[in-house]
Amino acid sequence: MLLQCADLGSALEYRRAVLAAEPWRLLTAHLVHASWPHAIVNALAWFALARLLAPELAPARQAALLGSSALGTDLLLWFGAPEVAWYRGLSASLHGLCASGAVLWLARPVADGLRRRLWPALLLTALWLKVLAEQLVGGPIMNEHWLGVTVITRSHLFGAVSGTLTGILIAALRSSHEGT
Repeated sequence: MLLQCADLGSALEYRRAVLAAEPWRLLTAHLVHASWPHAIVNALAWFALARLLAPELAPARQAALLGSSALGTDLLLWFGAPEVAWYRGLSASLHGLCASGAVLWLARPVADGLRRRLWPALLLTALWLKVLAEQLVGGPIMNEHWLGVTVITRSHLFGAVSGTLTGILIAALRSSHEGT
């Protein structure tokens, strides 16, 4: 929110044309927004998601997953969407945090099995249904007019892919480590 107040979006956003000279934009792009409604929606989503995942993931782990989702999104934007010239916002990283958090929640061994796995399974399913609907329909699920920005729905896909793969990788590493 402080960066939104400082109006630093153009200096910190992902700009494909200047990334080689200004690589910090790979991370800072996820911290700036195109409008106040955009910033507020992302902040509220982050708060809700952080609260939902809190019993399963400590804040430091959530921050690490958010950061890895940001980097994963950036790599996929760079290689998979060369037509995307700019990007701002936390939503792709939030999609990644949601996906990785749900995968890790599902992978955690629990005594009460099915009931305990229902919430993360529903969360992951809802996330992927939303992302796939955005890709198939060709636009965001949320009305972008009041956000004041064109929503780059491929970033949501890239964040979800990045987060899902990160969650699977961490779960597999935990499993192999516990088995040795």
